[in-house]
Amino acid sequence: MPVRTSKIVQADRAWPRRVCLTVACFVVLLLGVRIALPHVVKHLVNERLGKIPGYIGHVDEVGIHLWRGAYSLHGVHISRQKGQIQEPFFRAIQIDISLAWRELWRRKIVSNIRIDEGQLTFVQGTDPEATQTDLDRRWQDVIQDIFPIDITHLEITDGLLRYINNAKEPKADLFVTRMRLTAVGLRNRSDEVQEGELPAKITVEGESLGGGRLKLVLDAEPLADQPHFHLSLKLDGVDLPALNDSLRAYANVDVGSGTLQLVAEMAGKEGGFQGYVKPFFENLDFKNLTDKDKGFAAQLWEKLVAGMAILVKNKSRDQVATRIPFEGKFGDAKVGMFTTIMNLFRHGFIQAFNPTVEGSVKTDNVLPNGKSADGNDVTKNAPDDIPLKDQKL
Repeated sequence: MPVRTSKIVQADRAWPRRVCLTVACFVVLLLGVRIALPHVVKHLVNERLGKIPGYIGHVDEVGIHLWRGAYSLHGVHISRQKGQIQEPFFRAIQIDISLAWRELWRRKIVSNIRIDEGQLTFVQGTDPEATQTDLDRRWQDVIQDIFPIDITHLEITDGLLRYINNAKEPKADLFVTRMRLTAVGLRNRSDEVQEGELPAKITVEGESLGGGRLKLVLDAEPLADQPHFHLSLKLDGVDLPALNDSLRAYANVDVGSGTLQLVAEMAGKEGGFQGYVKPFFENLDFKNLTDKDKGFAAQLWEKLVAGMAILVKNKSRDQVATRIPFEGKFGDAKVGMFTTIMNLFRHGFIQAFNPTVEGSVKTDNVLPNGKSADGNDVTKNAPDDIPLKDQKL
């Protein structure tokens, strides 16, 4: 009997030892996985970024935050590569991807993304193949690989959005700083039923070149084969002399003083688009210290433009404005130049435009060829033919 008791006691002592040893091995294994996981994820992300045709990308560090179901990318750099030339495309100090816990209660596994100091640069070069304005569907595949679950909320803080046109002389360089972007309703996978025609809503606010205040609202269908969206934009209080490089590049004029206010609306569907832009120039003065350095032709052109501005100015507002309608297919736009000129006189002498979004552009009215569904040419329609809702953006 004593021998049998001794064996039972020894067995009872051996059992917790085996349990402790198993638990210890499991803990060591988890610790090893936890230590190795950031390096594995970093390798996978960099490997995927390295396979994007025409681009080169790199992530400096990856952080794993198991306690809140998140991971973060630190030092993200993506450039457009053409031969030996690299041009900046996207960079961010940090991208944080975390589970949206509220959605888990609805049995949906989705993510929230926060991007700190995200910078997106579009470069238009002299070579059409070197442009970065052709953001195609390859990026949708990349986003799906790096962020393998649906994105329900995206936020960018202290961002920069920049457009550079190297094909112009002087170079046009336009940007929005201190950009704040929020986006909801985003989906990067097509395995769920879409809610509404334009399920995603993106809001952008920031400061433009010249100290202007920008607000943009975009409703879109992220997974559409071709751009499907409605956009409204308002820009206030831009100091025009800060835009002189761009004014010389696109209009061959510059100004000594003045401010710019601008509103725009645009819709796109199945390869076609239509919309309008309404620029408002106040306290405009073309006298500039650099005028004496200009050639005769440049001075003559500028005087003609200045004379035209004085002729069509709305005297009560000290303001020159017009409405520029456009429509067409992507890559083949048609601008209503005659209507634009007539609208200059309309604002000056008949009825002034208001710097508000009209709400007159609808996605349902856009055909694949860029024409209106009702058969009207928006580049020829007079403002009287368009119902103004004066919806302030």
